Amino acid sequence: MIDFNLELKKFKPAVGVEVGESDLFDDEIKDITDIVNEMVQELNNDKKDK
Repeated sequence: MIDFNLELKKFKPAVGVEVGESDLFDDEIKDITDIVNEMVQELNNDKKDK
């Protein structure tokens, strides 16, 4: 059976991984959800214009 307390004591972070939570969840980068939302808005605007 795994001794989690022992494993936690032995844990060492990976070398070179210095990305913080703020970098991972930064909203400045577009993701697929943002792109799809923009496409839907454009389609809705095109339908309204007709």
